[in-house]
Amino acid sequence: MSDNPIIVALDGLDKDRALALAQQLSQTGCGFKVNSLLRREGRGLLEDLSIFGLVMADFKLHDIPNTVVNDVSDLSQTLCEGDFATVHASGGIDMMSAAVKEASGKFQLLAITVLTSISPVQCELTFGCPPAIAVIKLARWAALARMDGIVCSPRELKELSRLAELRHLKKVTPGIRPEWYQNQTDDQQRVMTPKQAIDFGADYIVMGRPITTASDPLEAMQRTLEEIRKG
Repeated sequence: MSDNPIIVALDGLDKDRALALAQQLSQTGCGFKVNSLLRREGRGLLEDLSIFGLVMADFKLHDIPNTVVNDVSDLSQTLCEGDFATVHASGGIDMMSAAVKEASGKFQLLAITVLTSISPVQCELTFGCPPAIAVIKLARWAALARMDGIVCSPRELKELSRLAELRHLKKVTPGIRPEWYQNQTDDQQRVMTPKQAIDFGADYIVMGRPITTASDPLEAMQRTLEEIRKG
């Protein structure tokens, strides 16, 4: 675990608010994730954010290998060695392998396994098996493709940690809700507290609304870090 394993999801904010928040939180050593905001503002947003910390370009690439290679090539002009970009593991081993070859270590690639918004019933309908089994299968594909890590629900971390062939993969987990956060109206299905996720093996945890909608985002960050470190 890094000194600050939190990656703040900035989607839902406009560019000015996102950059102001990133500047405010940069003193804590956190990273920043962008998806819809990046699609709207373009690659220049990554350059602006890189001043403030690690950047996760959450494009969730999923296409034929050649198209994904073109996207990775574009990202390699902007992302740095410590940064992340995401592709869907369900795109297959060949697609991920092509992405890894194109990235050439210029930045890190994460494989999306099963989205945290997908319930067990939905997972059965989509993948034909429960989330834990689907995540392990997709993580194994990611390992075979030599991806740097995976994105998974914190609910699957404990099982993943038992598999020696997957331990080298960085584990990045959305669906994180601090003990102090009481909003029950969001769309995450398979969630866990920050401390639980770290204890079960997460290398990074992704948080959005608990921090971005807080009246004092810096205080929310510090409360979350204290929650992780307690005990």
